[in-house]
Amino acid sequence: MIHKAVKLKIRNKNKPIRIAVNGIEGTGKTTFAVNFVEYLKARNVAAFHVSIDGFHFNKEVRYKQGRNSANGYYEDTYNEVAFVKSVLLRSQETSPEYVEATHDLETDAYLELPPTKIPNDAVLVTDGCYLFKPVFNQHWDLRVYLKTDFATALERGARRDQNGLGGYDEAKQKFISRYHAASKRYISEVSPELLADWVFDNTDFDDLIALSVT
Repeated sequence: MIHKAVKLKIRNKNKPIRIAVNGIEGTGKTTFAVNFVEYLKARNVAAFHVSIDGFHFNKEVRYKQGRNSANGYYEDTYNEVAFVKSVLLRSQETSPEYVEATHDLETDAYLELPPTKIPNDAVLVTDGCYLFKPVFNQHWDLRVYLKTDFATALERGARRDQNGLGGYDEAKQKFISRYHAASKRYISEVSPELLADWVFDNTDFDDLIALSVT
C-alpha cells in the first residue's frame, strides 16, 4: 500500500520523498518507522530514518514552563525551525542532504554535525507526535497517522519509559499530565487524522506492518 505510493512518488519527483509518521505518545510510531525503512531498503529503496528526537531544545528551554507542563511539551520541546531547515528543506536542494541531529538528549548538548548526502531518489521517514503542525505539514510528501486509543497508548508508553521516568506509576502520571494532555491539544487544534494520506489503527501492534506494506 504505502510502498507502492512511495515508488510512484519517486518516479514522479526528482527529489527525496519525505514521509511523516504521526500519532500520540505510545502509539508505536518509531517501531513503524524503523520497520518501514528496513522494508524499503530490502526492496532497493534508499531509505533513511530521521528521528525528530535529534532536534530537541535543551532542558533550559524544554522545561521553562515547568517539567510537567503540557503546553511546555507542546510548544517548547522541539526546535521545529531547525528540523524544517536541516531536514525538510535541505533534502530538497540541488545536491540533497540532511543533518541527522542538532541536539543530544543524553548530554543535553547542542551539536554541529556534518550533513549526510543522499541520492535524489532517497526516502526520509520521520516519526513524531506533532508532525502535522503547520510549520511542518506543507513539506511532507506523504503522511501516515497511527491511531490508538489513549488508554492503550498510556499503558504502552508508561511501561516503555518507566526506567527513565522514575518507575511505572511516575511514568503513567507524566503521560497523563504532560504528554497526552499535549496530544489532546494537538488533536483539537490540528485534526491530524484528517490531514493524513493513510490512517492505521495500531491498537494491535502485530497487525500493523503487514497491513501497511501490502
